[in-house]
Amino acid sequence: MRKLMSLIATALVLGTAGTQVAPAQSLLSDAPVTAPVVSLRGLGESTILSTRPVARASVERDAGLAAFEQPKSALMLSGEDDVLNLTFVLDAQRVAAGGDLVIAYRNAVSVMPEASMVSVMVNGSPAGEFPVRSPSGFDTQVLALSPAMLRAGVNEVRVRGVQRHRVDCSMEATYELWTEIDYRSSGFRSNSPDSADEFASLRTVGRNDNGLTDLRLILPTGSGVDALNRAAPMMQILALALNRDDISVTLADNEGSGPGVDLFVATDDDPASLDLVRGEASYGLSMTTHTDSGRARVVLHAATAREIPDMLLSAIQGPLKAALDTGIHAKRKGEIHADASSVYTLADAGYVTTPFSGRLFHTAFDMVMPADFYPAEYATMDLVLHAATSPGLKPTSQLLVRVNGHIIKSLPMRDTDGEEFAGRRLELPLRAFRPGHNQIELLAELERAADDRCIFAERDDSAPRFILLDTTEIRVPALARVARSPELAALAGSAYPYAGSAGVDVHTLKPDANSISAALTMITKMGLAAGEPVMTRLVFGPRDAGATSNAIVIAPQHAVGDLARLGAGGVSATPQQIDFARIPVSLDLVSTSSINLPGAAVPMAMTTDPAVLLDAFRQTTHNLGQGGATSFNFSLGMSDAFQSLRQWLNYERPSDAAPVTEPRRKAVLSQRPSVSGAGVVTWLTTDSPLDMIAASDMLADPAVWNNLEGENVVLDLDAHSITTTRSKSYFTHDVEDFGPGNLRRIAAAWFSDHFRIYVALVLALMAVFAVWVGRAVPRAGVRTDQ
Repeated sequence: MRKLMSLIATALVLGTAGTQVAPAQSLLSDAPVTAPVVSLRGLGESTILSTRPVARASVERDAGLAAFEQPKSALMLSGEDDVLNLTFVLDAQRVAAGGDLVIAYRNAVSVMPEASMVSVMVNGSPAGEFPVRSPSGFDTQVLALSPAMLRAGVNEVRVRGVQRHRVDCSMEATYELWTEIDYRSSGFRSNSPDSADEFASLRTVGRNDNGLTDLRLILPTGSGVDALNRAAPMMQILALALNRDDISVTLADNEGSGPGVDLFVATDDDPASLDLVRGEASYGLSMTTHTDSGRARVVLHAATAREIPDMLLSAIQGPLKAALDTGIHAKRKGEIHADASSVYTLADAGYVTTPFSGRLFHTAFDMVMPADFYPAEYATMDLVLHAATSPGLKPTSQLLVRVNGHIIKSLPMRDTDGEEFAGRRLELPLRAFRPGHNQIELLAELERAADDRCIFAERDDSAPRFILLDTTEIRVPALARVARSPELAALAGSAYPYAGSAGVDVHTLKPDANSISAALTMITKMGLAAGEPVMTRLVFGPRDAGATSNAIVIAPQHAVGDLARLGAGGVSATPQQIDFARIPVSLDLVSTSSINLPGAAVPMAMTTDPAVLLDAFRQTTHNLGQGGATSFNFSLGMSDAFQSLRQWLNYERPSDAAPVTEPRRKAVLSQRPSVSGAGVVTWLTTDSPLDMIAASDMLADPAVWNNLEGENVVLDLDAHSITTTRSKSYFTHDVEDFGPGNLRRIAAAWFSDHFRIYVALVLALMAVFAVWVGRAVPRAGVRTDQ
């Protein structure tokens, strides 16, 4: 909390000392409703969560529900046995009144209702259970909760789903089992309609039709960048207090409708901002009545802009303190923030030991690695397994470890009489991990001979097949600590390199509401990743060619093209007033295949990686050569061998390098060094200005944001999927630990990344040794027995 207040104070003092500096926040807007499926091409095979519904019926939201804090992508039970850890927030008045836990769900048609069940626990106490039998639409289950089961603050809900297939007993059939909880009509309905703590109710707001938390910044018409920078600090703090991973910020000049939060920042010396709040708000931070019963209205009212920092610090220590302490600063279930040379258990990730009687066991958790973690083959992360199998399993049974969608380790369980794994160590290569978010999945394939007959009457689900203990350890070794860029995974995981006192300049080449909304969304996501406000300064217009600070640039392609062709000096002066008008769809719909980004040292390919295209060309022409073909083919063969070895070392699949179809509508997120060589520039570009809203929606989705990596990410705005391109080289190396141990690990990691140099060095040393032996032995002579 002290660090948070210090950063807030610094940023706000800068923001009010002049009208140019202030932390900004993120934002989003309305985009077409997308399918619940988020396909992440290039990030892993089909997972156990892969079978998802692709369409949903319209569901009317109950405005009196306290929504679950988890995003819609986390509200899916998959496979034969799965667990969801959900939370909702109540104040003391609503706890005393009691209420109902409402769960609206639908399931796959393949789920057998006679043998499938969902059980619910609230704060460790059983709350009820119900059969899974609603394949044709959402069915609502209501579980009454007494005040004794509830508590003021955060309430924890554990939802466990046990599902069985109707007709198929194969291992593949387990992937068809799912139960989806509806984010709009599920949550807690209190018997008390009013809340004594209005600020606590902020964390109960519902989500919009896109499944995102709508945070809307309202500025008066005619506002400029100064008003935006003045309001942005409050936007950042409110986003942190909401503690949602799916916050979508929208910039507008009017109030929103439907679930969400409207934010106003008004000062007496700005009459236009006072007109928006209609004189209702007292000085300081307050909540006023909204015309929409499902929407909150937050107002920060100050006499002058210079009073805003003190008011925000008072809000952090006062009405928002409980929300921050129990939200963004609290430990999350299902997530481990890893430190070097540390040991964690599955219990630390929220896993609860439960005997398993199905065919495919699955559990997963997130591990957040440091931003300066160097993934390479200099050590391993050890999984120390404590588990057991029952007699009667097929000898083909096995345990699989999957990291970020790649299976990196398997453990055969061939003993048909059952076996116990007491401290069995599985070495997980560090190269399979990345800075920031990593998803670790443990899967056990557990088939019996009786499964082949697929006769449900012969199946005994009372006898467990497998048990994984929560004492299973994850041992993190000493890590090579050197921060590298470009690496979007570090940006998504901890806001590197933009977090901290250095801050970041955020440029929108066109000051339209769509582009500014996308810029604010980026800032919000970085603040949530860092767990504290990110010091930012929003600027309308291009970045100076000689600038050395870190920057983010938001622009449609036509603006980038003008900047690349004319340069910063040749582009006409950027208007400094926000354009709130909605951009016509017909404007700038021409897609450009590739462009050069100003402020970047290298061109950015908007299509597939050039190395991929070159490799495809070689594959189609390597048999066409005449004369000298032996030499050419040998060279090509060696190149292919090195490429295969590189793919194996980097856990790449052939499909990752396959040419992909160019999306019809796309956005590109890329990271590059600045032209001056100092600072990092992250670009977000779209084919059309209108597509900025769709790009913002995708980045606001944690299922997308947590899977950003590499130097280029192409967002398919229609398919809601992403394609990543890893960096071939890194231009930033920030080292804080110059101890011999860290330098040794960095050297080992560098050689594992540049294995050709390593092989050449080994061969050179062997040649030197051979020459030395050849010269030294004749000189020393030969001793004989005669």
